[in-house]
Amino acid sequence: MIFQVVLTCYFLYALPSSNLSIVCTYLILATTISSVFEFVFNYILYVIDRRKISGINSKSNGNYLRRILRISFPVAITSYVRSGLSTLKQLLIPFSLEKHTSACDEALSQYGLINGMTMPILMFPCIIITSCANLLIPEFARYNIKKDFNRMNQIITFIFKFTSFFSICIIGIFLTFTEEICYLIYNNLDISEFLVILCPLIILIYLDKIIDAMLRGLDKQVGVMFCNIFDLFSTILLIYTLVPIYGIYGYLAIIAISEILNFTISLIQLYKVTKFKFDYFSYIVVPTLLVLATKFLFDAIDNYIEYDTGFVIFKVLIFISIYIVLLISFNIFKFIKQKRVVIIK
Repeated sequence: MIFQVVLTCYFLYALPSSNLSIVCTYLILATTISSVFEFVFNYILYVIDRRKISGINSKSNGNYLRRILRISFPVAITSYVRSGLSTLKQLLIPFSLEKHTSACDEALSQYGLINGMTMPILMFPCIIITSCANLLIPEFARYNIKKDFNRMNQIITFIFKFTSFFSICIIGIFLTFTEEICYLIYNNLDISEFLVILCPLIILIYLDKIIDAMLRGLDKQVGVMFCNIFDLFSTILLIYTLVPIYGIYGYLAIIAISEILNFTISLIQLYKVTKFKFDYFSYIVVPTLLVLATKFLFDAIDNYIEYDTGFVIFKVLIFISIYIVLLISFNIFKFIKQKRVVIIK
């Protein structure tokens, strides 16, 4: 990723061009070169690690290769199918929008506002969740081998709790400081409406990434890929039927339907394997009420918009602090109440 960023910056600043097609070529070229570099680097690390392992005979090596192919081959095939469907989806969206608006430029502009500007803002805080999710794969694979479902359920509860608190806080920040965020990042407010409409989906998107990582650790990666393929099939069908009629708001509804469907299927798969128990009221409903209370408090006190970067960051930090204090207060009250019930019993 760092190599890709460096290459992109080099092409854009060392070889500047006002031609949009050339700029797009730079971006594609940087992605391709970085992918080749990643493959070569991973292969070198694989060869080095393989030489460190001693005492591997040909029979065990053959068994090891078969086990790797049992996982990698179906994942590769489903990944190719998913990539093709994803490409078809991206091509179909502006085409369907053009049917609704009868203007290609307007259709591409609306598509760019959502996919090119709104979604990156929504997904940027997910960097933290993605990093945690990647660490869960080997952890859950180890618990799965040991059949340690009690420890697995403890980890699921903790991760779900952290992700819920984090994502609900991000939703509150986007709802409270919508115009400030849009102005500071893009210097315009064109996407503020889309950001407000789509930000409630953050909790589903972030939790779905966590669940997918858990399922991969539980050797359910093929099921995850089939879930994604089914989601793409249904999304393509909805884009073809709804977007020409309802336009950009039909596309927003399709994004919501897709995220809800993907999250629901993944959650059902995880529950079938682990039978986990999660307190949805304490970890989703209550934080939502607390973050809404924080938002209403800010709206009542801060009734003007300030575009100074330092001041906006300061207000966001105050918002997070109030939210954390409310969460801690609720958890302390819940602990005291549970302790009192235990003493009475």
